Amino acid sequence: MTELSNPARSRALLIGAHSFTDPDLEPLPAVARNLDRLAELLRDPSVWGLDAGHLSVLAEPDRDQALGEAGRLADEAEDTLLVYYAGHGFVHDLSNELYLALPRTDPRRLYTALRYQDIRELLLGPQVRARRKVVILDCCWSGLALHGAMSATGLGGLSDIDGTFVLTATSETRTALAPPGETYTAFTGELIGALEKGVPEAPPLLTMTTLYRHLYDALVAKGRPTPQQRNGNTAGAIAVARNRHRPSVPGPGPEDAVTSAAEGASVDSPPVDSPSAEEPPVDPPLVDSPSAEEPPDEKPSDEEPSDEDSSARGPRVRLPGRRRRRTVVMASALVVAALGSLPAALNLIGGDGSDADAKAKGNLTVTIGVSAPLSGNFVSLGRGIRDSADLAVKKANADNAVPGVTFKIRALDDKGDPATGRRKATELVADRSAVGVVGPLNTSVAQAMQKTFHDAHLTQISPSNSDPALTLGDGWQQGTFARPYNTYFRTVANDTAQAPAAARYLYVKSKRRKAFVIDDKQTYGASLVQSFKKAFGEEGGAIVGESHVDAGRRDFSTQVSQAVNAGADVVYYGGVYEEAGPLSKQLHAASPGVLLAGGDGIFSDTYATVAGDGADGDICIAGGAVPDSLPSAETYIKDYKAAGYNSSYSSYGGYAYDATSALIQAFKSLHVDPSDTVPSAKRESLRAAVQNVDFDGVMGKVGFDANGDAVSQTVTVYRLSGGAWKAEQA
Repeated sequence: MTELSNPARSRALLIGAHSFTDPDLEPLPAVARNLDRLAELLRDPSVWGLDAGHLSVLAEPDRDQALGEAGRLADEAEDTLLVYYAGHGFVHDLSNELYLALPRTDPRRLYTALRYQDIRELLLGPQVRARRKVVILDCCWSGLALHGAMSATGLGGLSDIDGTFVLTATSETRTALAPPGETYTAFTGELIGALEKGVPEAPPLLTMTTLYRHLYDALVAKGRPTPQQRNGNTAGAIAVARNRHRPSVPGPGPEDAVTSAAEGASVDSPPVDSPSAEEPPVDPPLVDSPSAEEPPDEKPSDEEPSDEDSSARGPRVRLPGRRRRRTVVMASALVVAALGSLPAALNLIGGDGSDADAKAKGNLTVTIGVSAPLSGNFVSLGRGIRDSADLAVKKANADNAVPGVTFKIRALDDKGDPATGRRKATELVADRSAVGVVGPLNTSVAQAMQKTFHDAHLTQISPSNSDPALTLGDGWQQGTFARPYNTYFRTVANDTAQAPAAARYLYVKSKRRKAFVIDDKQTYGASLVQSFKKAFGEEGGAIVGESHVDAGRRDFSTQVSQAVNAGADVVYYGGVYEEAGPLSKQLHAASPGVLLAGGDGIFSDTYATVAGDGADGDICIAGGAVPDSLPSAETYIKDYKAAGYNSSYSSYGGYAYDATSALIQAFKSLHVDPSDTVPSAKRESLRAAVQNVDFDGVMGKVGFDANGDAVSQTVTVYRLSGGAWKAEQA
């Protein structure tokens, strides 16, 4: 049974370095805030309840102070010893060891930093009585503490000792993030959030396993570096915090009986729609072994992962290891199937509300699903998609677009997370009244959904996905086009239109002739750069050099020197704003006349803030037109505002409206009999009808080519002016 680490017999040490004497080390003011808030939470009785004398905070220590205090607390701790560090991390060129920066650290002389191996050896010393140890590292390359030399004397050896849990902000090859404008660093900010607000549907005590899984899901959803872990034996069950989240407890529903019949359930099984119901490849690595894809059969997990929804819970069953996970999959499938049939059943018996009114008139009610992030970082974009789809449905119903048929939307929150999106796709497939889906917003979510929809002949139309591989296949960069799934369409331009537009604008309008290109080695960035090189050359420009950098890099001094020395008048960056901002700032400091350009990955207010005043003139290309600039969108914008939605239609609302209209028009072409009760029978014929739609939408011509791409490949050039992106003519 999991128990809270005894605060009277436990100790915690929080170490941070946020200011540095070396000018090459960027200040990290968020680290100071990390320490202050973590200390408050760990002292709070509703979290852990450590006495002030049992928690030591070293905000700006030297090496001797850090090791001396760690040694003192290690001597005192009897239950759990927690050591946390936040700051810059370094990798030794010869030993590949991890070093932790201190205020007076010289990166060229790493003996001035705190060697992680010294902390490891201290914690393993014979004088340490603590039966459980937790190490949390929030710094670049922190994964080296897990995957360095894995021999008995290597860095990873610490986590092979029973009762030790090591949690790191990144892998051994990634940098950590301190996003501009955010109170805390990216990793610790999520940790603080979990301690402050709790973890939904987690047990009353937050074990290290629970925290790891929660942090992993949250950071993946935001596209940030993912945490890593390694533990010795039962260390995953170490609990250093109470769960502040207090969800309401629903009463038993019809799904309970379904699950009970399937499994002979008791009151201890996980929720049937929890992440354990499926094991998508994007889920966090399992806590008992970082490299394993499934937990060992002989080890049941400490607690169950939880889904974001609390609307469908079944009774609980305890089964050991792999067998339990697979049994839950079977039970969940039964429940989803049962729930999925409810809309069709409600259509038959009259349901309630608008559906009841529709059936009273003899109407057929047809569902159009919407998958979008309705919570989290992308919520404004997601709600704009949802509300625009809703507006299209309301207009179709008001106009009696398909006589005898009433349309409705069913919007599901995919959180911008592939694992969640895959589960939502399964829910929509199981809804027999659903004939098509609008969404998702994120490419990674679309990749997780495509096969599920294809296998069920359910058409999806995204208003925002731009990755060419979704419609052209993985070999598109080599000139081999093969549509992966004929049920997938999009109303917005794909990335192949972005780079040529940038090349044309830079060569023709900005009179740039020499380009230096940089990519972040990721699929998105590398593909943009390859397309730009070709297009810029075709315009008449010259590529004077190129470089490939790791995602997460902040120091571009080498690349800037190369570009300036090569005579480049523009640097094209294939990547995202988190790296492009620092690159722009360093580039303009070295050569103010050189522009930085990129794709929609740098289209962010954060980029403008980080890049600074010298970045005016930088450009980026984003797929799609600006609704406010289109006469065809005037009525849509007016109706949207009149409808009183709480969120803006945002960048992709118009394209969501057109996607919904395409599904409605395709359905109309099928000559549907309103007496039908099983719309799902129309799915395959609807897909074929969508392929042939052709009409003038609010964002322009709506139609699809043989690959499912929009026939209108409109993009917009945005130029940075006065610290803000402003649309220009491409």
